[in-house]
Amino acid sequence: MELIDFLGKSDSPLCLALGYFDSVHKGHKKLLDLCVNSGYTPAVFTFTNNPQNVISGMSKQCYTFSERVHIFEKIGIKCVIYAKFDKDFKNLHGKEFLDILCKNFNIKKVVFGTDYTCGVKAEFSAKDVKNYFNKKQIESHVIDLVMADSGKIASRDIRELLKAGDIGKVNKLLPYPYFMIGSVEKGRNVGGSVVGYPTANIVYPDSKIEIKAGVYKTHIIIDGQAYLGLTNVGAHPTFDDYNFNLESFVIDFDGDLYGKFIKVEFYEYLRGISKFNSATELKAQIDSDFKRVLQDKNEIKKV
Repeated sequence: MELIDFLGKSDSPLCLALGYFDSVHKGHKKLLDLCVNSGYTPAVFTFTNNPQNVISGMSKQCYTFSERVHIFEKIGIKCVIYAKFDKDFKNLHGKEFLDILCKNFNIKKVVFGTDYTCGVKAEFSAKDVKNYFNKKQIESHVIDLVMADSGKIASRDIRELLKAGDIGKVNKLLPYPYFMIGSVEKGRNVGGSVVGYPTANIVYPDSKIEIKAGVYKTHIIIDGQAYLGLTNVGAHPTFDDYNFNLESFVIDFDGDLYGKFIKVEFYEYLRGISKFNSATELKAQIDSDFKRVLQDKNEIKKV
C-alpha cells in the first residue's frame, strides 16, 4: 500500500476513486472494486479528517484515516492519495482541485458516485466532473447509488445507527463488520485480579464517533487469528472510572498483549453499562454475558 500526499507526485497509471469514504460502505466498495478490476493501479482519494469539521464543526468519523486505509488495502486498493480538509482546501474551486490531481498523478480512469461533488460550496456536480475528465480524454464512470431498505446507503445514517448501538443494521450496510484498531495499553489491572478475566484495553480515538456505550459481542483479531470477545465501550462506573474507552475480554487467548495492535470487530449490542455494588456482582454479570457469547464459539475462524 502506497500513501501519497495530495500535493505529492506519482507516475503510476491510476484508476482513481473520488470521495471521502467515511464509512467505506457497500456503495463505496462498488466504486473501489471497479478500480481494483480496471487493469490500472487501483487508487483512492480521501481526507485524513472529516470535512464537516471545517464546514460545520462536526468532526467525528465512522472510521479513522488509518482504519480506512486498512479497509482499502483489504479490498485491493494499492495507492491512497490523501489530503487534510482545512480552510485552504475548502477554498479550492472544483477545477483547481481536479487540475492539481491531473498535474500530480497519471490518471487513466476515474470512478465516482452520482452524488459526488467538489469545489467551493460543492460547485462541481458529478456531471461537471465527468465533463472535466472528458475534455482531458480521461475515461470516467459515474456509478449509481447503492440502495438499502431505507434508501441510499449513506455514512450519515451509519453514524446515527452507531450512536444507537444498532450494530446489526450497520454491518448489513458495510462490506466488513464494523471495527476499531488500537494498541493495547495498561488498564486498571482489575480484570484478571479482581473480576477474574484478563482484559485488553485500547484508547478510544478522539476523532472517531462514540458508539452507544455498553457491552458488545466482538471478535478480537490478534496476529491474524480471531478470538471471541466481550467488549465494554464507555465508562466503568463500578470502579469509578468514567473515561470513554474500550476494554475487551478475549476468550481462550493466552499471552501478553501489551503494546500489540489488535482489531476489535463488533457483532451485537448485548446490554447497557450498569454500576454494580461489588466486583463479585460484576463478575456474575460477566459470567452471564460469556454464556451468551460462547454459544457462537464455532463461528470463529482463521482470518
